[in-house]
Amino acid sequence: MIPEFPQFKKVELTDVKDVNKFTSKFSSYSDFSFVSMWSWDIKGEMLICRLNDNLVVRFTDYITGAPFYSFLGENKVNETAKTLLDLSLREGIKPELKLIPQEILKELDQKLFCAEEDRDHFDYIYSIQELKDMTGGKFSKKRNQVSLFLKNYPEAEGIVMDLTDKNTQGEIMNLFLEWLNMKIAKEEIYESHEEVAVGRLLLAVDTCHLVGIGVYVNKKLIGFFINELKEGEWVVAHALKTNRSFSGVNTFLMKKNAEILFNHKKSVFNYEQDLGMANLRDAKTRFRPVKFLKKYKLTAREIKML
Repeated sequence: MIPEFPQFKKVELTDVKDVNKFTSKFSSYSDFSFVSMWSWDIKGEMLICRLNDNLVVRFTDYITGAPFYSFLGENKVNETAKTLLDLSLREGIKPELKLIPQEILKELDQKLFCAEEDRDHFDYIYSIQELKDMTGGKFSKKRNQVSLFLKNYPEAEGIVMDLTDKNTQGEIMNLFLEWLNMKIAKEEIYESHEEVAVGRLLLAVDTCHLVGIGVYVNKKLIGFFINELKEGEWVVAHALKTNRSFSGVNTFLMKKNAEILFNHKKSVFNYEQDLGMANLRDAKTRFRPVKFLKKYKLTAREIKML
């Protein structure tokens, strides 16, 4: 059970149902997905509690590792924000709440708090049907990429993966290592804990509703998506890797992923944020998002009020 503030607890797999009780009331913001919290808690530093019947999370920054507070909920928003900013000051953390969903800002007193858009953490939202069909002028280049890929690799297939199978898990991690080695060879440096996050993600397959889609050429895995099926129409993507020596594999994987998700009666695809990385922003934009789930940084207009 998630404790009441000021008590916090570490995130455990057994917390999935309690976290989902909060998140199911809102759009599927990637950061508050239990799967995301679990997989990226690579050092066991993430903490959760309840405050005014809102979900409070003590995150660590995906890039810097610096701690910060955030919350999801519409109850006593101003009081909750003030309490968490005050706690940040006492703990020597920058007095700024991050990843605050746009949906809760309508309850915020703009005279007391300043809310600033955090573009680097906007979630990219796509129509699954559009990704499946890739029709119209805006997808003309993507259709050409798929056609060329199939011309070069006519034996390619996109299938649902058995994520509980140890051999499949090994294929996923091997592909990740191939991708990592290619990235290091190209850029000569790589700093990320993503491989640990993918490993933790695979530990959650028996607890969370995950669907893996793999692209194989001659029985070799060259690309995969790991998706979380949420209640209703939503899907959140949590992991994607491809072997880019197979030109066009990213687009082919995206299309096959959408086809299978569409068959699961899903219509909205959350492809998470770009973290301010220019190449990632460009790649996600080229798949034509229909909207963003906006997130904000929240500060007090006067520190004295705390």
